[in-house]
Parts: sequence; structure tokens; C-alpha cells
Amino acid sequence: MNHCLNNAEKSALKYYTGDISGNDPFYSEPKAYLVLNSLFYDGISTEKARSAEGKFLNPVILDDVDRLLDFYDNIFSAFRKCHAENDIITYRVERFSDYIFIKQSEKTVSFTSTSTAGFLKEYQDRKGIALMKFLIPVGTACISMTEVLDVYKKSEEAEILLPPFMSLNITEVPVSDTEKSITDADGKSPVVSCIAKCGKIHISERKKNISHEGAKAGQRIYTALNNGTNPSEQDITLYCEWKNLFRELYL
Repeated sequence: MNHCLNNAEKSALKYYTGDISGNDPFYSEPKAYLVLNSLFYDGISTEKARSAEGKFLNPVILDDVDRLLDFYDNIFSAFRKCHAENDIITYRVERFSDYIFIKQSEKTVSFTSTSTAGFLKEYQDRKGIALMKFLIPVGTACISMTEVLDVYKKSEEAEILLPPFMSLNITEVPVSDTEKSITDADGKSPVVSCIAKCGKIHISERKKNISHEGAKAGQRIYTALNNGTNPSEQDITLYCEWKNLFRELYL
């Protein structure tokens, strides 16, 4: 794993993992990844799923688009530098509704936290789960948090982070008796188990900006979902169009 990350890249990774400090509304959000990952999914079903689980979607994350894009620039830059030095096997308890997107896309949709320590209980707070075993060949773009960060507060998670847009060859397998004991937030066994072999990816450097209007619509949507109300159709349209433009920045 490459160790030549600069301070901005390390800071972006720490922020993503929830290693935060201070009182700044943006930089003190320990679960910013809920929003940071949602932007890679079509529609707002993934935002609705997170809200239904009682998770807070912080509108402040979208308050400054330039600041937001600076985060993504730095974390994608880290992925361009870091690659697996050996074949690695990792595990993830995925939200089943998100797994459907992944399977249909045949690639990682968002930043994907996986672990060499098995299926972590910390991620069993989801309604409907899929168990994913990742085969990461040598040379694959990925980030081992314990290796690249000077201080990694969640070292017990043994996290290997995968980038969005990475091709996956997914093979579904029967849920084993042992895996059936891994339950979701409602005490239900996994819906599916699979083996996902990671493939190639090209991570482009961003060459343009996007407007703030779609982000403002996203903030209103988050506020509505956090309050248990329905977002307006106009805001949904604006936000989804903005998310499409956002994803194109890095493809």
C-alpha cells in the first residue's frame, strides 16, 4: 500500500471515517459518509432507506459545493496513489436495497468500506442485509486505513476502502448456516450472500464545477426526510439531476 499521501488526502480519509474534531458544522459531522455516499446513487431511494433506519442526513454537508468537491478531489487523489500490494479478501454487511444497485451496475456505486476482520456487527443496523465477500487482486485501487493514516481510531474495523465505479464480477452463493446468524436491525437473516471479484477502474481528475441549486434542493430533501415528511417533486427532480452531473465529474 502506498504511503505517500499528502495532508489534504489524509484529512479527507479521516473525515470520511468519522475521525473529527471541533465544532464546525461540516467538519464535526461523524457520519458524513451517509450523505457522501448517497450522492452516487440514482434517485433518492438510498436517502429514504437511511432515513427509515433513523439515520440523520446532515444538510450542512451540501451547504458549500466547492468545499464538498474539495473533499472528493482529495479522496479520489488518494485512490490514484494506493493499490493492493497482495491479494486481499475482505467482507461487508451491505444494505440489501443498495446491493440491488451494485448488482445491476456490476460495479461499486459509492465509496465502499470493507473489512479484513469479517462481517462487522457495527453494520448490522440496516433493514435488510446482503453479505458481500470481496476478492481484491494485487494492484487493485484500494486504501488500507491502518497503513495510510498515522492515527486510525477505528483500527479494530481493519478497513479496506474501495472506490466508486470499480467493476465487480458478482457470484451469488447460498447463505451458510453460520451467515444466517448475522441478522439485520429487525433480527432477520441476510437476504443474499455473494462473492465479488474486484476489477479495474479509471479515476479521472475533475475538470469542471457544478451549480449550487441542486445541492440546495438536496438540503431541503434531507430536512424533509429527517422530519418524517415527503420532499417536493420539484426538489427531487432538481437534486437527482444535480447528482447525475456530480457523478459525471469523476467518470
